[in-house]
Amino acid sequence: MGQRHQLFVVARINGRYRQLGAIHHQWLYGHTALRRCLDTLKIFQDSANRSPIQQELVAASSKDDDFWLPGDESSASYNDEKNSHVPFPFIMTCLILGASFNLDGYYHGVSVEPYYMAFDEGDNNNGITIFDITDLTDVRYCFVDFYGMESEREVDLMTPLSARTYLEAYYEVDAANDEAGFLPLLESFQGRNLVTINALKETWPSGDWQGDDFVQDVEGDHPHDSSGTEPKDLAGDAPKYQVKSLRDQSMDNFLDVLLDPSQDTTALLVEAELLTDFIPRLRRRLYEQAATLTPSTTLLNLLHKALSRDVEVDLSPFNMLPVEHLSTLVEKLRHGTMRSLNLSNMTHITESDLEAILKAGHVGASTQVEETQPEPATTTMTQAPRSANITRIILLETPNISLDFVAKHLGGYDVYHSGLFRRALQLSLQLWRSYGREEPLPTLPFGGANIVSQLVWVGISSARSCDSQLRTADGHFDWSQMNYSDTVSDRFGRAEGLQYKNFLLDIPTPVGKTVQGLQRLMRYLSSADLTWAMNLPEAAARCLATTSTLGTAGESSCGLGPLSAVLHNDDGQNAPDRRGTGIGQMLQADRWAIILMYEAFDARDQDRLDEKFERLSALGNGQEGSGPLPAGTDVNKPTFKPQKRLRYALAKALPEVGSSTTRYLVTDVPGYIKHVLGDQGVQQTDRLNAWWASVSSAFYGAAGYYDDNDMDACLRMIYSDEGFGLTSKASQGTSSVEDAMERARIS
Repeated sequence: MGQRHQLFVVARINGRYRQLGAIHHQWLYGHTALRRCLDTLKIFQDSANRSPIQQELVAASSKDDDFWLPGDESSASYNDEKNSHVPFPFIMTCLILGASFNLDGYYHGVSVEPYYMAFDEGDNNNGITIFDITDLTDVRYCFVDFYGMESEREVDLMTPLSARTYLEAYYEVDAANDEAGFLPLLESFQGRNLVTINALKETWPSGDWQGDDFVQDVEGDHPHDSSGTEPKDLAGDAPKYQVKSLRDQSMDNFLDVLLDPSQDTTALLVEAELLTDFIPRLRRRLYEQAATLTPSTTLLNLLHKALSRDVEVDLSPFNMLPVEHLSTLVEKLRHGTMRSLNLSNMTHITESDLEAILKAGHVGASTQVEETQPEPATTTMTQAPRSANITRIILLETPNISLDFVAKHLGGYDVYHSGLFRRALQLSLQLWRSYGREEPLPTLPFGGANIVSQLVWVGISSARSCDSQLRTADGHFDWSQMNYSDTVSDRFGRAEGLQYKNFLLDIPTPVGKTVQGLQRLMRYLSSADLTWAMNLPEAAARCLATTSTLGTAGESSCGLGPLSAVLHNDDGQNAPDRRGTGIGQMLQADRWAIILMYEAFDARDQDRLDEKFERLSALGNGQEGSGPLPAGTDVNKPTFKPQKRLRYALAKALPEVGSSTTRYLVTDVPGYIKHVLGDQGVQQTDRLNAWWASVSSAFYGAAGYYDDNDMDACLRMIYSDEGFGLTSKASQGTSSVEDAMERARIS
């Protein structure tokens, strides 16, 4: 069953088109396929994602011909390394997030396919979508029907289809009566190039592709890229000869002299800096000739001059530099505007080398520090000292730097590591191809101070929300009376009662990404249909991944980070946490948890909840209700009005020295920012607070900070020995834990 559709990513690598990844979508066609295509195009073209994508394209250019051949799918080796490998995990993350998720409430799971899967090997009845990411300033797309879609009208087979052509296969597009809003959607594709026939032929030469390299724009009226030329790949075709001006020739000759390590160019460099276009030209020349440059003191000075104004410092092309030179250069650049350091594809760098490079960029406490980390007490590295400015480190395709090292030592950074991105996707592919066979997922706890290490979901059904016996006199919940459904087989999000589930996060959570991720999660959960809450884990994984420390702090940002393997591979089929499980997942000292509390999560909307409330009121007054009530619903007249609402809090454990008890610091986002950054990150504090104030008021529905006085009682239930359901203890007056844990709040 389903409207099955596959999506592919291709690029021109070393002069030939190659396929980089594929996913399967079980329900994608018509206007939804266009919307998912458009979101994916935006992600691939977002400036915050450009550098990681380029690094994986560089890695692709180093692969031999055997790499691109299909794996052996015989029964004996169906799950061998090649079949379960995700070679370009950041590119795949872009594809998955664009195709499966939107902050306005859209979510549908997708499955990872082998990166070499042919265009016609998927279970399909609604065509395919193809993205060409050769040129990230001109990402191309097309739809293809390769055997006849289940649509209202037929389209040409085995040829690139525009957004309009694909849409018109399913609907009548009428400019005079556009109630469905198709015309604005089509306008979003205006001016976007289609993938060419030649690209399809090179990627899948066995296909019977039809037509020539003549593509049209989305309206289908005007030739668009009629030359049929392909975007230039990273290896680069030889540039066309151009006549240079006398000034350009003089500048080129001057740069040749500067890059000659045998020349003393100190005086020349001082004069050259007076020219307004010198630094851009020098920077461009250094990157163009990176592979042929010889390490020297002169080269280090030139690199410092060229890169000192860069926010994103990319040293990946200069892999000939020894570690000592890299350390010296980073130490110099820390005084500039550097916030991101790219060391990708440096296959010679070891973990100890990385330690040395990061220590060179460390300057201790400063008002410029964006996200502070305490200095290690000894020279033994248990947590990498933070650079004064660096918030993001890109370590794609660095095989000598392990994921365990990254988790242990780089938890305070926004880290881009191939293993971190691959972890969630490779496990997903293995589980899919083994037909749901569960495998244990190794934990990956990130080190560092003030890390958000847990996400806790507390869901209260509408029946429990309307039960007056579970409320105190002031309308708050009486957590000591709150019990689970007695049905042990209840799946997550299905019980007629209270549920909580604790997810241990396995991704880096610096403060900026945490705040952005929480905002996206609140927005999504407030707008999505969460009647059964089963999509919560994967939706949370996507919300936390759609953040970037370099992305625009706003709704239009498409910068991405890694998917949490814990969340991404939890499909909601598992039972929620129950009594006795809380103690094994206690918050560690100096760790934070995001608490999400959703009251009446199973009510379709507030109107439905109001109807249930009215029925209960009628029954309480002795009047006849409008129908049978759910089992377990209290029939006493409510003295309050329940709300379908989503609320959040950030909580931190504060163990008391010499005591077995723990109290909790509970706060909202501004309090969390203040606690983590303190007086060290004034600029970022002001920026994040201003951004949060501008977006938090726009949450859909009833959503906000959970500031009621019973949050501590809720936390004590979650993290106590027995979890919820302490009725017997409360009645015996033995809840000493509750008395010992006093509330602490940041004002």
